[in-house]
Amino acid sequence: MKAIIFNSGYGNRMGEFTKTHHKSMAPLKNGESIFHRQLRILIAEGVKDFIVTTGPFEDQLKAVAAEFPEANFTFVRNEIFDKTNYIYSMYLAREHINDDMIFLHGDLVFSRKLIHDVLNCEEENTATVNFVKALPEKDFKGRVHDGKVVEVSIKIFDEDCFAFQPFYKLSKATASAWVGKVVEFIHKGEDKCYAENALNEIFPALNIRAYDYKDYYIDEIDNLEDHARVTAEILPFDEADSKIFG
Repeated sequence: MKAIIFNSGYGNRMGEFTKTHHKSMAPLKNGESIFHRQLRILIAEGVKDFIVTTGPFEDQLKAVAAEFPEANFTFVRNEIFDKTNYIYSMYLAREHINDDMIFLHGDLVFSRKLIHDVLNCEEENTATVNFVKALPEKDFKGRVHDGKVVEVSIKIFDEDCFAFQPFYKLSKATASAWVGKVVEFIHKGEDKCYAENALNEIFPALNIRAYDYKDYYIDEIDNLEDHARVTAEILPFDEADSKIFG
């Protein structure tokens, strides 16, 4: 299994920090960056192959990756990251998306137990949904029918829509189908939308099950307010994940 981490954006809403740092270098309260935490947890749960899309401050991402010599990294640079959305970064990385895959964004902070349970659940294809959390105003929502995610968008607010985080576990065949649609979009000149716009065209035909994360932790850091909140909220989950030696 491979993981692809979309890390090619600016992160302008992080204020002065992202003028000199990649957004995923934002420090958490345990001293590590968002990116370091993602790699540490995924590697500990058996993921060894990573595709990382890049834009600004690529050298910072490579320096963190170098701290994990046991893993393999492929960096895919999006030279026009400031003019495109991550659908174009996914297009550039398409040749490397050739296995069972985890797809995630570079600003996600999550608990290790979530990753462990998602990777070890019997479902081949999952996406993370919270059925009790209030719907976010501007972030992704997922439409769920009979336990399947059938649409992801920031613009849906119906009764069958729920809070959603862009963390997917997909089989090779499902990942390939998504890539195929992304290629179609790019060839039509649609490179400023979300990769989910392409996925939505085939979602109903796929069997991507909604994985409820209400008992776990996963959230994104978009701005300084998010950073303060998430770094505090993750601490109890890290304590619960810690091994007890005595």
